[in-house]
Amino acid sequence: MKPLEAYRIVELGLGPVTGLAGMVLADFGAEVIKIDPLAGDRFDAMPASRLWRRGKQTVTADLAKPEDVARVRELIVATADAVITTLKSAKREAIGLSVSDLTGERPDLVYGVVTGFGERGPYAHLPGYEGVVAAKSGRMLGFEGVADRGGPNYSALQVGTHATSQSLAAAVIAALDCRERTGKGAQFETSMLRGMMPYEMGIMSMEQLQDRGVLERPKVVRDRSRSMPTLNYHPVRTKDGRWLQLGNLLPHLLDNFLDTSGFEEILGQEQFQSEVSTWDHETLELFRDQMLGHMQTRTMDEWMEHYVADGGVVAHPYQSTQDALKDPDATRNGHVVEKDGMVQLGLLANLTETPGEVGNRARASDFEQLRSRKVRVPEMRASVTRPLEGITVVESATIIAAPLGAATLADMGARVIKIEPIAGDPFRSMFHGFGASKCNTGKESICLDLKASEGQQIAQSLAKKADIWIHNYRMGVPEKLGIGYDQLAALNPDLVYVSANGYGPEGPGAKRPSTHPIPGAAMGGVVWQIGGLPDPSEPMELPELREMARKLLRANEVNPDPNTSMVVATTAVLGLAARRSSGKGQKIFVDMFGANAYANWDDFLSFPDKPDRPPVDSEGYGLGPLYRLYACSEGWVFLGVISETEKATLAEALGIDMQFAVSASLERIFRGETADHWERKLGGLGLGCVRADGLPPQAFFLRNEHCLAENLAVPAMHPEWGQYLRNGPMVEFDQDGTYSGTGGAGGGTLALLNELGYSSANIQDLLEAGTVRAT
Repeated sequence: MKPLEAYRIVELGLGPVTGLAGMVLADFGAEVIKIDPLAGDRFDAMPASRLWRRGKQTVTADLAKPEDVARVRELIVATADAVITTLKSAKREAIGLSVSDLTGERPDLVYGVVTGFGERGPYAHLPGYEGVVAAKSGRMLGFEGVADRGGPNYSALQVGTHATSQSLAAAVIAALDCRERTGKGAQFETSMLRGMMPYEMGIMSMEQLQDRGVLERPKVVRDRSRSMPTLNYHPVRTKDGRWLQLGNLLPHLLDNFLDTSGFEEILGQEQFQSEVSTWDHETLELFRDQMLGHMQTRTMDEWMEHYVADGGVVAHPYQSTQDALKDPDATRNGHVVEKDGMVQLGLLANLTETPGEVGNRARASDFEQLRSRKVRVPEMRASVTRPLEGITVVESATIIAAPLGAATLADMGARVIKIEPIAGDPFRSMFHGFGASKCNTGKESICLDLKASEGQQIAQSLAKKADIWIHNYRMGVPEKLGIGYDQLAALNPDLVYVSANGYGPEGPGAKRPSTHPIPGAAMGGVVWQIGGLPDPSEPMELPELREMARKLLRANEVNPDPNTSMVVATTAVLGLAARRSSGKGQKIFVDMFGANAYANWDDFLSFPDKPDRPPVDSEGYGLGPLYRLYACSEGWVFLGVISETEKATLAEALGIDMQFAVSASLERIFRGETADHWERKLGGLGLGCVRADGLPPQAFFLRNEHCLAENLAVPAMHPEWGQYLRNGPMVEFDQDGTYSGTGGAGGGTLALLNELGYSSANIQDLLEAGTVRAT
């Protein structure tokens, strides 16, 4: 039995966010009914609509007609377990499909609303197109320097859509599982703007410490758009003109890369005798130039054969999304399937005992056929505020991908216990701990030496009490530490065990390490962002190599880690649903390649005559005259106009004929006024026109009045900083709720050991032996 087979979901939404969420639910067994307008979903013009409609039944309804609204209402109230919708608040209220209208009759109904910016703040009227939300929230400022000009740069990869769709799916699954425990339904909201929050890596904490004078603001602001890559994360060109991304973040990985790549002669030079971390700028640049030359002594295939055999070097070729459909790590781990004449995304996760199944093409149905199902209304037994209350998660993971996923579960009410090395998660010591503060909210931390038998016994005791275990070790490592699936399942057969690593358990990368630039390069997002790679047959001089390496890493920002985090959270709650349906726990695999294939949802498919992915123009403005950045007399705006109604409104507002609305004519118009003028004038008409060079993300989420109205910054406590503002939850189940901040490494050690039954003397012995650490 598939995990969600008992449920019917009504998808009363348009476009890819509800579409992709519904696809995940359908892939794992839910009966998903998509309500289409009579004219069809206007987003069906996107090639990926064939992907997100798979496995669903469709019915059409004209929501301007009371009789059709009545049919939709009956479908939901009489037969559905959950509904997800993109209908605006005023529309829901006007036609009687609001949450109060439906849950009054069905208090057990799960009801999820998705919007662009949320429904409370001053931007609630703006369309929720990815580009519009990304521009307004400052995301496009982070790509300045990718193109050869100043100002914001179009952010190509649709991470907001990915994160929001995953959050929506996770919220529905968690709420349905909670309903089985409590008999109570749930109502929640999320938005594309919330979907941008995972990609702000805790720098809003730095802003607050600078405001307080705890951290000094830099006297000279560094232009990071021109920064060269670190040696750890350097793109390099190979002998055959292809580009390879390195990802050796931690010191031992960088050392192994240098040791195994034939740098002995270069490192033997006098100026390179000290540790890499001690090199001054001049020495570093001298080595960089020689490294770029050395990496051109072998072809891409020669380097990769060598690195795969070594097993300890983090590296992968840059390739397009269409290339990634043939990548052996993607294909062998099930991230690519062929069905109905289409090569497409595989399942979100590999549930080894209760797998899902990629659905067939959507099939048309009608309301009469769907009436026969009668919903099973559970008995009310308890009341909770957030759906994962009562669920315990143990996370044994570091850095971003898995920890941020576990933090997302904490925001949905789970108790999350984080097992850290004795020295703490190494991310805590990077960038003043700002990123770690983002990824570890809501957790109790225990520092354990998992190489010691006593440390393993403590971890195993935690596993006995857990519902979910999440780790990000390479294959084979958990078993050496006493926390492999078989070892823990013997103690707790109901355990949902999520393995979240770089490549997955199959394929050439199965035992290799990975870091965020690797799936960024491998899954095609960077190649799209940068407008394509240089011609491999054309020689490149050293200055060109340096500049291309800089641009590639500027385009290859942190998103692959949070992209994975969102999938980790969805996968974990899928495991809970599977446990309920099957009566047992299981081992589940998810990996960064698969998660980032999902983030490339718009192009991770292939079929005859499929249109190419629309290219980003060479100047990094965008995808076309009606979906791009424009320079104004002061500042920049992003214009996102898609529907025919929007085009007519724009034409009237600007006094132009849309047949001749090319970029050059619009450039002249926008240069005539300031960015703020255009946002007021066009945004005020409900068009997607927003200032794109306002506050950067960290300041936007911290200070913008709309974000504060939407609870996108909420108060919390930090052991060193005291009270601060952290990002709000990805999904809001309760508007007035509170959220925990980040604890210190080992801050929960003593309480957890006491809870496990250790005496004070036992604990003291463990502390003195270095088996545990407490703060």
